[in-house]
Amino acid sequence: MKPLYGYMAGANLGHWISQYGNQSESHWDSYIVESDIERMRGWGMDHIRVPVDYFLFESDDNPGVYDENRLKYIDNLLSWCKKQGLNLILDLHHAPGFFFGNGAKNDLFTNRQSQIRFINIWKFFSVRYRDEGDNLIFELLNELVWANSDPWNQLWQETAAEIHKLSPERRIIIGGNNYNNVHELKNLTVVDDDRIIYNFHFYEPFIFTHQRAGWIPSMVAYKTPVAYPFKVADHLAFYDGKAPEYFNGRDVVDKRFLADYMQPVFDFIKEHDKTVYCGEYGVIENADNESAARWLSDMADLMLEHGIGHAVWSYRGFSAITAPDNQSWNQPMVNAISRH
Repeated sequence: MKPLYGYMAGANLGHWISQYGNQSESHWDSYIVESDIERMRGWGMDHIRVPVDYFLFESDDNPGVYDENRLKYIDNLLSWCKKQGLNLILDLHHAPGFFFGNGAKNDLFTNRQSQIRFINIWKFFSVRYRDEGDNLIFELLNELVWANSDPWNQLWQETAAEIHKLSPERRIIIGGNNYNNVHELKNLTVVDDDRIIYNFHFYEPFIFTHQRAGWIPSMVAYKTPVAYPFKVADHLAFYDGKAPEYFNGRDVVDKRFLADYMQPVFDFIKEHDKTVYCGEYGVIENADNESAARWLSDMADLMLEHGIGHAVWSYRGFSAITAPDNQSWNQPMVNAISRH
């Protein structure tokens, strides 16, 4: 496998110019600033993944017209990263016709007009950033959720071909179905092209990484704190009294469980000898800090052992890596996520 050098230890800039709710310019101007990029470089990071929602810069009422005043946030970030010697992954988190949480509203794979808008956005970025080298990677779509992978395999290959007409050396990240699940890597079309990088996300076990997550009813209902490592028997109540096959017969959830669950990734690497990347992994702030740091450290061990670059979710929000006021951070967690 070819490790993604320069993208081995990074962080996501979640909830800045993606999934920002009703926020607007005042949020975009202040939530992430140049000093944040300096801080991440000081931590030892080598790259950043920035999720971007298309409607930051394109209106559904005026498709194909891109707002320069909004695009400045990407331009500024790229400039800050170059100044600090950090690489950047540009992730289209919410695309025309697709967002992982929109369910039946999504039409990217059934509406050709949505597909054309999707392709045109990437053609636009290809021209806009054509002078950037290996310091910039395009991630075409975040967390596919669809009945099967066939229409995505067709669309990503069509989009990649259009990008490479305009920016021949641009590297491109693609992820599998079911929220970039490890078990879906095998359903991606594998091509003989080293510019294509295969991506997965990892939040296992969910009972730990998303404990008491306010947007997931089952997690809200289960009030018992979950440490890491933990004994399966201590949390059978969450699983209606019976350990699921998910734990593969293990009594304790620890680094061995993580390795078992990640085995499809290792198998994919062995079979195809392709570059693989983990675009998201992380632990919610509701977990105790010591457990979160242990999980993050075990994850880093496993991924680095197999040459897998990765970006934690997230620099601000979701995790307890940085404090809510962004004035301090958890050093053991930083130590875990910045190793490469």
